[in-house]
Amino acid sequence: MNISYVEHRMILPRRWYYTVLFLFLFSSVSFIEAQEDTAIAVEEKSTYVNLNTEKPDSKIIIGALEYVRLVPPNLVLKARIDTGAKTTSIDARNITPFERDGKQWVRFVCVSGEKEYTIERKVIKTVQIKRHGAESQDRYVVKMRIILGDVSQLISVNLNDRDEYKYPVLIGRNFLRDFFMVDVAKKYQFKPMSLPK
Repeated sequence: MNISYVEHRMILPRRWYYTVLFLFLFSSVSFIEAQEDTAIAVEEKSTYVNLNTEKPDSKIIIGALEYVRLVPPNLVLKARIDTGAKTTSIDARNITPFERDGKQWVRFVCVSGEKEYTIERKVIKTVQIKRHGAESQDRYVVKMRIILGDVSQLISVNLNDRDEYKYPVLIGRNFLRDFFMVDVAKKYQFKPMSLPK
């Protein structure tokens, strides 16, 4: 079939249009993927993702109260050790959910004295916590690094405003298992190690 000069002139721009549209869409997808990869890389770097301690031959005896390092924001805080709690819980104020690259994230504030530290973490899941004498509470779960003595673990923690509690961190069994035994007669046995610079 013969194509007239006018029809030929109309087909070329149309082809260019589709080519440009394809390149634009491909570039947009690549940019979004790059942004997501950057966010994950920053998140992993902020928790020193490859710094987990290997399981010891024998368990370490700790007290009912200990100092722990919370990463991020790399703060040393007082923690109550609770073998009855399944999951570790940390003090988180002004908890605000938001979306980043189609994934659910949460922004919250950690308080140490008069200083406040804003942290953003990807949400792993939401759990319902049953409380004695109070209504059940839905909480966000995120990954945080906890260090107690020389033991460093990247674990799931639930976020809860613990302003009314005496201790900003509650260490549960998901941090204790394989590493620790608790002597309730003791307290503050260890100083959490510092992170490599």
